Amino acid sequence: MPIMEASPTKESDLFKGVSQRVIAEIGKMAEEITFKKDSVIFRTDEEAPYIYELVEGVVDIVVLEKDNMHFSVIRPGEIFGWSALVEPYVYTATANCVTDVKVIRIARDSIEHVVKRHPAEGLMIYKHLAGIIGNRLRSAYQYIYRQG
Repeated sequence: MPIMEASPTKESDLFKGVSQRVIAEIGKMAEEITFKKDSVIFRTDEEAPYIYELVEGVVDIVVLEKDNMHFSVIRPGEIFGWSALVEPYVYTATANCVTDVKVIRIARDSIEHVVKRHPAEGLMIYKHLAGIIGNRLRSAYQYIYRQG
């Protein structure tokens, strides 16, 4: 797994509208990581220290394995592993690599540090996070509705 410093992109769902200065500050503490096809990035119920931004590839987020409830992360800039920013900081799904995958891995501590230094932009980041969670919840409701 080669690792190198990397900056989140302005196209990222989480960092839209955030200044390049703040993105660069987060990027100093972020890492670009590659995973091979069929790798598991994280598993349900594991401690969640990192959030991920997709650079390239396809990741399958499995929420309920036995019920086959999953989401595909396919768009560069898409965020997954958001449990790292939400208490109790435990992943609520498993992330499987459908293809070779490149991501930007960002530690919760680095985001929290930057948010404390730049509260207005931190508020923007957390509003985007709420939107990401809301979209996933909406998708889950649609899945449940279709099953019923």
